[in-house]
Formats: sequence, structure tokens, C-alpha cells
Amino acid sequence: MTAVTLPRYCYWVLGMALLLCAPSLWVGLQLDDYFHWGLVTEQNPILVTNSPASLYGLFSFLDGDPGRVLDLTNLGLLPWWTHPEVKYAFWRPLTEFTHGIDYSLWPSLPWLMHVHSLLYFSILLLCTFRLLAAVQGQGQGRALWWSVLLFGLFYGHGMPAGWLANRNALLAGIFLALTLHCHHQWREQARGILDLRAVLLFVAGLLCGEMAVSTGLYILAYGLFMDRGRWFDRIVSILPYALAGAIWLGVRGMLGYGAQGSGHYIDPLATPGLFLQSLAQRGLDLLAGVFFSLPPELGSALPDGRIWVYLGLFVLLMALAWPLLRQDRRARFWLAGALLCLLPIASTISHSRLLLATSVGVAGFLGLWLQAWRDGQLAQGAGLKQLIAVVAGLIIVLKVGLSALLLPVEAYSVRLAGDSWITSGALSWELPENPNGTTPVLINPPLSSAGGYINGARAYHGLPVAAKTWLLASGTRPLTLTVLNTRAFDLASDKGLYDPVQEGLLRGPQSPLAEGDSLRLPGVIITVMEERNGVPTRARFQFAQAFDSDAYRFYLWNNGKVTECQLPERGQSVLLKLDSASCRAG
Repeated sequence: MTAVTLPRYCYWVLGMALLLCAPSLWVGLQLDDYFHWGLVTEQNPILVTNSPASLYGLFSFLDGDPGRVLDLTNLGLLPWWTHPEVKYAFWRPLTEFTHGIDYSLWPSLPWLMHVHSLLYFSILLLCTFRLLAAVQGQGQGRALWWSVLLFGLFYGHGMPAGWLANRNALLAGIFLALTLHCHHQWREQARGILDLRAVLLFVAGLLCGEMAVSTGLYILAYGLFMDRGRWFDRIVSILPYALAGAIWLGVRGMLGYGAQGSGHYIDPLATPGLFLQSLAQRGLDLLAGVFFSLPPELGSALPDGRIWVYLGLFVLLMALAWPLLRQDRRARFWLAGALLCLLPIASTISHSRLLLATSVGVAGFLGLWLQAWRDGQLAQGAGLKQLIAVVAGLIIVLKVGLSALLLPVEAYSVRLAGDSWITSGALSWELPENPNGTTPVLINPPLSSAGGYINGARAYHGLPVAAKTWLLASGTRPLTLTVLNTRAFDLASDKGLYDPVQEGLLRGPQSPLAEGDSLRLPGVIITVMEERNGVPTRARFQFAQAFDSDAYRFYLWNNGKVTECQLPERGQSVLLKLDSASCRAG
């Protein structure tokens, strides 16, 4: 690969980005990190996994086996409403190798694991800066300067840099930049019929994470809009990547990796209809996230009309950029690649951490557009020039100012979420020495899908871990508990017993629950009594033994702490919230 000398300001931007991501050094282990630690070190006695072609099975906890789902539900690692054939199993052996280094060599030093991640973040920035320099050109105005600044300070890099379990995005991003750089040099120099280096780098990216599919989309955009060769040569240049991707996809499927039954991960090939239903809203939330620094994870808290605002802003930007798009093949390439990259990430729940690949193209495109604006190449009339200046100013404020402010927040955000939702309660739980066979029952954790995180956090911090734990409903919404007799009670919430948006990972809208559906576990039968839009609003829990026996201990989530719950008397009801101090009525 021909060396590219980066301007000094690239290293200043790199330093600024690392400084803004420095809060990640205090994030520690969070959420999925506890799974990974337990699987690599084998110090969590209830964690097992099945992954035929990976080192530790860190990303293939659920493989679509109903028997395994039932076992994990009984252990409390999954909630009772989990789809019996849910699968989210990802083939990421190269990423797993880097986690193996962390959890094998310094398992009790999370800050060193985060230094390890920041090292990959630095490599990602440098590789991407070199790609931008190769495509933009270093002697043609300030396009490269803008592009480097926009990419380096992009807030969407925060969580991949700050959450250990999201390291796969950094690694896939590194190989994306390296692949595109090699491909660009090969096509510009027009030497040989194949650049084997680029294809091998593409395959390496795929073995880091599914985000590397975006590399193939950029290659497609390059062939359509950037390549100077004949159309036949352009098509031929794309085919090796298409073949490599097809082989990867086929082997991945044969090994049993993929996603099904989940509302977060939608396989476009397996369920194209469901994917198309979610594409418009998710796509526009992601579009606003990458072009205007409006975090897409906030979308569910905003009115549905936001998508029209997002669409209007984007159409206005495209209209103002039309002169640039007509005359500059680089702008067409960057924009087309960025938009194509929105398609695969729209298959999962919208979040800023998904925007790393598409942010490369957006930085390249906006860098060219801002240079064209400064050079007066976009418009002639005074009124139009003023409008462009306003939009350019808005872009700079959002994509540089706001994004830089959000970057350290995003880098630390998983700690804020993990501590407030899971870790503080898990560590405060004074689990007593119960008689053999006693099952702890946690009635209202913040997320009923968080059982594995609770046990994982306790195991990592050396606290006792229950052999099994049942989690009944999510306490994020008020729950009404009504005792029917000494062995049965109902839990009800008009908003649903779990949050289908936040917890849709384990059951998607394509598999709704219906009235009368039930699950039998050793010691309890759970029946859906009422539902709304496929989400239970009332469920009945019928226990095999009386509440006051040694078979169960009931617990309540109270202001981030877990306290023992004395159930109400027969026929009584109690309203439970996350700040409820007691299960007693009145």
C-alpha cells in the first residue's frame, strides 16, 4: 500500500478524540462484558454457550434451540416470555481473540481492557484519515480538513470505543478503511486484474463483525460512481468481493450463525417483509443521527412526526448539494456509500453505535460540500447563498460542536445505563444462605431480560450467585400484584409486562404472545391472561408450593437495591414501582 503522509492536524484531531473518549477508562465491565468474562475465564458456574467456529462463543449465546432457551429461562438467564427459537449468534472469531487476550492476561484490570480498545480506536482513526486523504486529495483546499474533523469527533464512535463488548465495530471499521484504501489505489493505478490484499482485508473484516458488510456496499458505490474504468472492468472489479461475501454468508449459515425470532435483529433475507416495515422509521432515525448528530436511540421518546422533519432536512441538504454531486465523482461515491450502509444497520434497533461505517462516507461527502461552500461553488444568487450559509452553519454546529460534546457522554453512557439499571442492584443484593432448592424470585427488575447481567456482575465481583433465579416483569412501568391464593398471584400493567422496544431482543413482533399461552418451569406455571399487541398485560404465576415454604424467596427492586418482599395477604393488591419499599398493600 502506497504511503500517505497525513497533515499534522490529523494527529491533533486524533488526540482530541482520544481525550474526549478518555471517560471510557472508568467504564469497567458492563452488561455483555460480564458474559464474556465468565465464558473466557469459566468463573461463572451457570454460563455455557455453543459456538462451532469461534474461540469462546462470546457472540452466540442463543442458537435457536428451544431446549436451551427453556434451560436458560429456568436458570433466570432469560425471561419467561423469550421466544423459544430465538437466535442471535454472530461469527466474530477475530474479535473474540482480542477479548481472549483481555480476560486471560488481565481479567481483573478493566481499565487496561479499555486502553486496549482505545488502541484500536486510534488505529481506526488513522486508517480512516489515510483513506480520506487518498480519496479527497491533500492539495485541493480544505475538504480533507473538514472530513478529518467530522469523522474524528463523531459522537457515534463513543460507545464502540467505550464498551468492550462493542469492540467488534472498531475492528470491522479498521478493515473497512484498509480495504477501501487498497481498492482505491488498485483502481486508480489500473494494475492487474485483482488486488488480493483488498479481498483478504475484506474477509478479515467480516470475521470481526457483521458491520464489515458495509465494506462491500462501499465497493459497490465505488464501482458505480468513482471508478474511471469501463463498465465491464468496474463489474469485474466488484465480483471478487461479492464472491467472498457469498462464501462467508454461506459458511456462516451452515455453521448455524444468524438471527431469528428477535425484534432487535431482523434478518432481511429470512423475514424481508418485517425488515421493509421497519426500514423507513429506523432508516430516517439513523439518517438524522449520522447527518445531523441527533442520537437515533432517542427516537422512541420523540413524536412519530420527527421522521418528516428528518426527511425534510435531508432533502434540503441534497438540493443544496446538487451542483457538487453533478460535478464531483468523489461526492457521489461518498454519499452513495453512506446511504447504502444504512440498509444493513436498519435491520436492528436504532442506535448511534451502529453509525461508524456510514459516518465514513458522510464525513467524506460533507467535507467536500463544506469546501465547495467556502469556495463559492454551490450557488450564484444572494438569497440562495444565504440559505446555504445557514445550513452549513447548522451542520458545523451539530456535526462538530454538538457531536464533540456528545462524544464523552456516549463513551461513558454504557456505565451510566449499566449502573442505574443493573449493576447497582445486583451488587446490593444480600443473597442469604437459603435452604437447598430455594429459588430467588425477583418480581420487578428494571429489565426482566437482565437476569444474566445480574448473575454476571455478582460473579465478577466475587459475590454468591444463585443456582437459578426467576425474573417476572420489568419494573420500568407500574405493576399491580394481586394475590389469588397461597400459591398464585397475577401481575398486571396496562403498558405491558415488558418493554417491547428495549427488550425486543428476545421476542419480536413477528411472534406475538396470545391469551392462554403458558410456560411450565419446574416449580411454576406462567400463563398469559391478557395481552395488547402481542405483549402480555396480565400474567398468572401459579407456584407448586405455598409462598411461605422454603421453595421460594421473593425480592423487590427498590431504588436500585434488592430487598426481600413479603407478599400481600390473599385477595389483596399492591402497586409496585422501582421506588416501592414494600410489597405490602396500604
